[in-house]
Amino acid sequence: MGNKNLIDAAVKAGVQKFILVSSIGSGNSAVALPPQAMQTLAPVLVEKEKAEQHLIDSGLTYTIIRPGGLKSEPATGNGVLIEDYKIAGTIHRADVAQLVCGCLFSERANNKVFSAVDRNMIHGQVELEEFSLT
Repeated sequence: MGNKNLIDAAVKAGVQKFILVSSIGSGNSAVALPPQAMQTLAPVLVEKEKAEQHLIDSGLTYTIIRPGGLKSEPATGNGVLIEDYKIAGTIHRADVAQLVCGCLFSERANNKVFSAVDRNMIHGQVELEEFSLT
């Protein structure tokens, strides 16, 4: 409800761009989480998905960033945005903040949904196609 209210207020105020930090496991990225994690987080992820959809439907220019598991340690500088919704991993909160700031002034990030992980903390062996903001 809080995100819905913020999105509605942004529309009313004529905000140029809205960046929503959500979570891997929301929307189509549900396939990225193991079943146990999905079961535990399901109620929260349903609400995050509602907020994401409300933002998409709002008409605002948006970027949705879905971080993986969050760590409360200093930034590593290894945070990356990935358009592949099947990727999961962890990332430091400070790296998520850096990615959000990068998206703010990047037109390439407009109307996109990203997963955000630390390139060195991805679950499984995957080919990584990092999104470039420039």
